[in-house]
Amino acid sequence: MSNLKNYIIFISIVMLLLGISIFCLYWFFDFNIIVSALIYGICLAVLVITFIIVNKWRKDSERYNTVQLNSSVDKALDIATVGIMVYNDRYEITWLSKLFKERNLEVYGQKLTGWIPELSELLNGDLERVTVIIDDCKYEVTKKDDASVLFFKDISTIYDLKQQISDDAVVFGLINFDNLDEISTSDDEISTISNDLKLPVLEYLKQYGVTYKTLRNHRIFLILNEKIYHRLADDRFSILNTVRKQAKRMEVPVTLSLAFARGSNDLKVLDEMASSLLELAQTRGGDQVAVRKLNEDVIYYGGTSEAKEKSSKVQVRVMTNTLKDLINRSDNVIIVGHLEADADCVGSAIAMADIVSSFKKDAYVVLKTGGVEGRVQDALNQNRENFEERHHIVSINEAQNHLTDKTLVIMVDHHSASQSNGKELLQEAKRIVIIDHHRRMADFDTNPILTYIEAGASSTCELVLEFVPYLMGRVSITPIEASIMYLGILIDTNRFRVKCGIRTFEVLKTLRQFGADPALVEKLNEEPYELVVKRSKLINESYRLQEGILISKDESDDIYPRSIISQACDTLLETIGVKAVFVIAKISKDEVAISARSKGEFNVQMVMEKMNGGGHMSAAGLQVKDTAIADLEKVLIKCINDYTQGESR
Repeated sequence: MSNLKNYIIFISIVMLLLGISIFCLYWFFDFNIIVSALIYGICLAVLVITFIIVNKWRKDSERYNTVQLNSSVDKALDIATVGIMVYNDRYEITWLSKLFKERNLEVYGQKLTGWIPELSELLNGDLERVTVIIDDCKYEVTKKDDASVLFFKDISTIYDLKQQISDDAVVFGLINFDNLDEISTSDDEISTISNDLKLPVLEYLKQYGVTYKTLRNHRIFLILNEKIYHRLADDRFSILNTVRKQAKRMEVPVTLSLAFARGSNDLKVLDEMASSLLELAQTRGGDQVAVRKLNEDVIYYGGTSEAKEKSSKVQVRVMTNTLKDLINRSDNVIIVGHLEADADCVGSAIAMADIVSSFKKDAYVVLKTGGVEGRVQDALNQNRENFEERHHIVSINEAQNHLTDKTLVIMVDHHSASQSNGKELLQEAKRIVIIDHHRRMADFDTNPILTYIEAGASSTCELVLEFVPYLMGRVSITPIEASIMYLGILIDTNRFRVKCGIRTFEVLKTLRQFGADPALVEKLNEEPYELVVKRSKLINESYRLQEGILISKDESDDIYPRSIISQACDTLLETIGVKAVFVIAKISKDEVAISARSKGEFNVQMVMEKMNGGGHMSAAGLQVKDTAIADLEKVLIKCINDYTQGESR
C-alpha cells in the first residue's frame, strides 16, 4: 500500500512537470499545440501502462509469497502439532485450524467453557497456561493477549514422559514395630509374636510390589517408586489398622510406625530423611505414617492409638547422665516454659531448677514474662518468700543479662520457640535442651543439642522427676513445690483418667515423699464462682456437629482462662457416645483459642495440626490472633469433616 501511494505521487509529479514543460514550449517557442498534446498523451499512456504492469507484477508476487507463507505456516503448525482456535465475545468457537479438523474436533459454535471447563481460569486471566486432556491427548493451552485466540499445543509425548519419570522416581521407606523389643516374655514367644505380626506386613508389601530388606527384628527398609507410593497413600496405609487389630487380638502393645522420603535423586538425602521421619513418627506416639517430599511439609496418616508408656528406664538413666554432664559444663542454666504457663509447665520448670541447684549452678526460671495461669500464679504469690528464697524467678530481659556462650537453656513442656516465653532468648542461645511430653512437630525452630520428647508420658513433670532417683538424693524439693508438680500431673491426666501409667504413680509416690499434699492440691485446683459460671456457659452453648462430635463456642466478648476452656472440654467429653469435643472462646481481646479433647478413638491432634495447632492425640489446641470465632468455627468444621472422611476411607 505504501509503495502504490508513492508510485501515484511520482506519476503525478512527472506528469505535472511534463505538462509545465510542454506549456512553456508552446507559450514561449510557439510549439504546435497538437504535437504538444500528442507528446503529453503518449507520455501519460506510457506511464499508465507501466503502472498497470508493475502493479500486476507486484500483486502476483504478493499472492505467490502469501501462498508460500501460508504453506510454511501450515507446515510449521503441523510439525509443532499446534492448533489455533478463534472465539467471539460470547466465548463461542468461530474458527478452527487444520489440527482440530484432522482430529475430528468439529466444535464450531460451542461455548469454550462448556466444552472444556478448565479453560475458565485461562480466559479470566487467573492462569497463563492450562493443561487439558481431549480424547487421551494432552494439550497445553495459551491465550493471545490482544485477541480472542487460543493456541493448543499437543504435549502428549512430553507429558507422558514426565509422568513416567515421576512415577519411576525412587522413594525410601522404613517400617518399625513399636514396643516389640520391650515385650516382657520368653524369647520363643517374642519370636512367635514377631512372626505373626510381620507376616501380614510382608504380604502387604508384596501385594504392592515394594522391595524390602529386614534390618533387625523390629525394623524393615523399603525401596519403591512414586507410583507404588501413591497406591499405598490411596489405600491410606491400611496395614496400620491390620497390625493394630492383630496386636489387640494377641494382647500385645505393638503398633507400626512408617516413614517415606520422596522428591530427591540423592539417595543419601532420602536415607537421612527416612530415618528422621521414622524418629518423628515414633516421638509422636507411633501407629502412624510420616511422609515428606523434599522442601515440603510433613504429611501424617493414621495416629489413632495413644502413645504407649515406655517400660524400660534405660533411656531415663542415659538422659540423666547426659543432662548432668551438660549442666556441669555450663556457666549457668536458664529455664523457659510456654506462654500462659500452666501447672505442668511451672512445676517442671521448678523441678528442673531444683535439679540444677543440686549441682551448685545458678538456675534462672523465666516466669515473669509470657503469663502464668491464674491458680498457679495465686500459688506462687501466696508462697512468694519460699520461691524467692530458693529460686531466681526472672523476666526475659533479666534472663538475657545472664546469657553467655556457655549458658544452658532448657525448654520445658514445649518444643517450639514460637510458643515460648523466652523466644528472644532462644534466638541467641548456643546450647538448648528440650524436655517435653507433647507430640513432636515436624521441624524444630531451634537447634537443640539434646532432645527428650516422650509422647507416652503423662506430663513434663513426670519426665523431669524421673531424673531425681538417678541423682543420688541430692535434689531438694519443698512441699509446696511438690504440690504444684502434683497439680500439674493431676490436670494433664484429667484426674488420672488418661495417659496415666505405672511410672506416673511412681512419680506421684516420689512427690508424696517430698511432702506433696493432695488436700492442698485440691485447694489449689479450686476456682472462683465466676469461673464456674463461665465454664457452665460454654457447656450450655455446645451442639452436635456429627455423631460423637460436639462443638461449643461463645461469640460474645467474654474472656476465658484457657484452663476453663479445657475443663469445659473435659466435662463435655464425659457425655455418653461422645468421641471428641472442641470448644472455641476468646482468651484475650484479640486472641481466640480452641481446646480439643477425645477419648482416644478420634485424633484431635491431627485436626488441630491442620489449623497450625498441636498437642496430643486425646488433648490438643491452638491460639490465633485477629480472627472471628465464626470464621474459626468454619475452618474447624471443614478440618473435622476432612479428617472423618479420610478415616472412613
